[in-house]
Amino acid sequence: MKQLNDEQIINDVLSEQKELAKLYMNAILESNCPKMRSTLGPVHMDIAEKQFDCFQYMEKNNLYPVDYAQPQKVTETINKFASL
Repeated sequence: MKQLNDEQIINDVLSEQKELAKLYMNAILESNCPKMRSTLGPVHMDIAEKQFDCFQYMEKNNLYPVDYAQPQKVTETINKFASL
């Protein structure tokens, strides 16, 4: 049996965290029970934080390269949608 390397493992963890976040968000959006929504909200945020931790680890270790937007482009985009 072939073992996964560290990069494959963290990619799998990141993908699973993203999927869990989507599933919890869908459950919140589809629920009409205020108690259920308030219970799932913090769980969703915890999953989102764990996903972000995975992303930061991957970025720090050059496993998830990111091209950041130029500050001027960010400002232009914000201004474009600010009037909506």
